[in-house]
Amino acid sequence: MIEAPSYGWSPVWAMPNVTLDEAINASHVALAPSHDQRVLEFAKREPVFGVYLKAFRNEFGAQFQPTIGLAHEDARKSVFTVTAFGGFRDAVCMSAVIAGQTRTLQRGHPQGVLFSDAFDVYPWFPSSQWNGHLTAFTPALKALHSVNDLRPQSAPALGKRSLSPHHLDEPLLKAIVDRWERCFAAGNESVEDRRLFRALDMARAASKLPGGVDASEFDAGRSVSLWVSAFETLAHDERYSDFGQVIALLNRVEWLRPKLKTPDRDVSHKGNPVRTNLAGELYRRFHHARTAFLHGNPLTDETLTLGNGKSILPYAGPLFRMALTASLSLKFPELPSGADETAMGRYVAERMEFNGPQQDCEAVILSTSTP
Repeated sequence: MIEAPSYGWSPVWAMPNVTLDEAINASHVALAPSHDQRVLEFAKREPVFGVYLKAFRNEFGAQFQPTIGLAHEDARKSVFTVTAFGGFRDAVCMSAVIAGQTRTLQRGHPQGVLFSDAFDVYPWFPSSQWNGHLTAFTPALKALHSVNDLRPQSAPALGKRSLSPHHLDEPLLKAIVDRWERCFAAGNESVEDRRLFRALDMARAASKLPGGVDASEFDAGRSVSLWVSAFETLAHDERYSDFGQVIALLNRVEWLRPKLKTPDRDVSHKGNPVRTNLAGELYRRFHHARTAFLHGNPLTDETLTLGNGKSILPYAGPLFRMALTASLSLKFPELPSGADETAMGRYVAERMEFNGPQQDCEAVILSTSTP
């Protein structure tokens, strides 16, 4: 996103479950691969950090490179908070997870990153004194240890860790990072910004791996419940948020596919019919499953399975992307008047690239009605 010089950057986080092909930059923060020049130069200046980088292994002992979170020394104080840096991480995470889930549903085999655990932060990190020790501060742990004794690992249940730029929803990522710049880097936080980044944080929690080899319908029910909370947070109008608010948000989307452009069905809200399209009907299924799970009602195959015979859970990401599309007013600009043929051709190509991720999400939503 932004080309950055190597000086003035310091590592703040390590994420062992994802390996980036190239850095993802904002003005004052970045997620970078271990071979990034800024990371390598810091490791030369601080040998303890170099030892730390080389210590990471997977469960079979193979060495790998973690992703490193970087912050620039010139950043405002508002950037040096977990909320701010986490907001940038969540922007990258959700653009990756939504794209991965969407393409996996389309192609029938895993594509990119599917679960947000890939962006979990490793608890042990070299201390600010760089005196050969690591610190870990979590709700469950406060500890100090020697870097030479550390044997850091990635999470074994996640599988593939690599993430390339083409595995990201680029238009979505750019729109969220633009809001991040305004909110945290420039310090012009708004109510809409707080709502957006709170919703992204909830969506990241919802898109974690539901369970391991012991995953059950209870794990799916919990994840669906968190997803509904993410939708309702995004749709909040500073007074309240409920099922009707989310449907209204989805109805604001400027849909690209003809079958979704026209509201063609009703869903019930507080005893009254609300006109919507297939996306609204899909959200109704999520809301019904959430209510059943949280109220202790039975979770049946019908509750958690769509008309196409597939689990409801993987469709949350593509549907949430459409809610974000409406919330962020994510739309390609109109062609300027008087554009020549060359400009027209470039405009058409750029518009197709911009609209591609939304087209994919809409195709996935339409597939839910296919037997």
